[in-house]
Amino acid sequence: MSNLFESIKQKVSGKGISIVLPEGTDERILTAADRLAKEDVLKPILIGNVQNVKEKASSLGLELQGVEILDPSTYEEMDQLVASFVERRKGKATEEQARKALLDPNYFGTMLVYANIAHGLVSGATHSTADTVRPALQIIKTKPGVT
Repeated sequence: MSNLFESIKQKVSGKGISIVLPEGTDERILTAADRLAKEDVLKPILIGNVQNVKEKASSLGLELQGVEILDPSTYEEMDQLVASFVERRKGKATEEQARKALLDPNYFGTMLVYANIAHGLVSGATHSTADTVRPALQIIKTKPGVT
């Protein structure tokens, strides 16, 4: 595992890559985000209530310097994400449904990737595979001809 981490680290370090981590209060995710930021591997973006994330990190002795924390309920650009979500879903979601969906950290994080605010998303520490993949299939979708 150490060799895998080092291999990935060499490929992405210093390239300004940002990765969304929707499980912002999970101990393993916080520890990884702190390490990734400290080692300047990539820019972690944690999703969650800012105060809750900071309190949990503090209780673990983590500083989270260089880590961005975004809360869907207070995100300033939410209107743009909602409009983009409604457009992307082409009649399958109203504005109200989009707003509700984007409060979910996996949907919110996936929209950050779709909107080119982040380069990717890593989830699954506490969310099921279905909860992680469903937003990607609905928002980013598959290549034409791929089911």
